[in-house]
Amino acid sequence: MDTRERLNFRIDSFTPETLPMARLAQYLAHLAILYGNDDSVHFEKLRKGSAIVQVRVEDPAFPKVVQRLQSVRMGDPDPEVQKAFRSIDRLLRADNAVGTITRSGKAKLLEFPGRKLPIVDPITIYQPTTIDGVVIRIGGRDDTIPVAIQDQEGAVFTCEIRGRAQAKELSRYFLGETLRVSGNGKWSRTSSGVWALESLLIQSFEVLDNAGFDDVVTALRNVKNNGWADVEDPLGAWKKLRGLDDNF
Repeated sequence: MDTRERLNFRIDSFTPETLPMARLAQYLAHLAILYGNDDSVHFEKLRKGSAIVQVRVEDPAFPKVVQRLQSVRMGDPDPEVQKAFRSIDRLLRADNAVGTITRSGKAKLLEFPGRKLPIVDPITIYQPTTIDGVVIRIGGRDDTIPVAIQDQEGAVFTCEIRGRAQAKELSRYFLGETLRVSGNGKWSRTSSGVWALESLLIQSFEVLDNAGFDDVVTALRNVKNNGWADVEDPLGAWKKLRGLDDNF
């Protein structure tokens, strides 16, 4: 008896006869990332009942695959898993479809809203914006000079700075210290409701002090008569000063 688990990804707007091969390849590519465990997940067939992509998962890897799917449902996925989920959902929405992943026995593991997700009109706004990061690219011949800033998580932001003197000053920190750059940010809300920073016109910048929180607290406590030496919970006091709470 074959006890190996199967996962079934159902696309409700297609049948095996109507699903284009190129589109199937796109779904399979993103499903492979979503499932992970490349050597243990095997495509078996395209079944009827709409269009159902059936894969076989080797026993040792199955709990890991299920955990990846559940992490999406619980709202705490790995960035790679989240990106794959969103890519699949975009394909479904473009195909006017919804999708589900079930396991052997019909137990539902994950749902993709697809066409059911409300479409939000794109919006662009401009507002004061601050980002922290390192200058990884700067250069140009015009008065408005392109700049790229990379934050600690690896995200790269498209920026620009006006005036050669200010650009020359900023270029001193190329691939150097972490900066806090501020200016007028262009933010766009996509049709899926996600806000993204498109560009930032840098109007000012400063070098950040890379000292850790403990070092800062120690330095403050060494200053006489400022009250910090008597604070039992410096992190809590800092949050109150910043207007933050534990749920921020």
